[in-house]
Amino acid sequence: MGISVTKMVIGLALTEVMTFLGGFLQATPFNFLNYIFFVALCIGGVELINMTLKSEATGMAMVVLCLTGISAILLFGLFVCYDWFRLAGNGDVEASIELLLYLVTLFFWILVIASLVLARKLDGHE
Repeated sequence: MGISVTKMVIGLALTEVMTFLGGFLQATPFNFLNYIFFVALCIGGVELINMTLKSEATGMAMVVLCLTGISAILLFGLFVCYDWFRLAGNGDVEASIELLLYLVTLFFWILVIASLVLARKLDGHE
């Protein structure tokens, strides 16, 4: 028996919390943890999309769950771009990407809440 969609979404939410808290490590020797958290978020997003496509989800549930996975993948990509420009000293591009990172994070959390509601119905927990 595999992991349920609800547990997968909860795992993504917890990983996102860890990436947020990892932001405090940015100017320390422990910054490498951010890469681990964001890679885990990306892998989780890919797996959520895979699980959703293989599940019995239809309509709005499928769309919301897939968008949650896509936003997790986008967070990883934006973080890599953000860190690249931060390390290169390009402050203007870094600030723009940081804004996008925050907007996608907000979108991600809205989708996580919607996904949890829809996934519970999908998993049979009316």
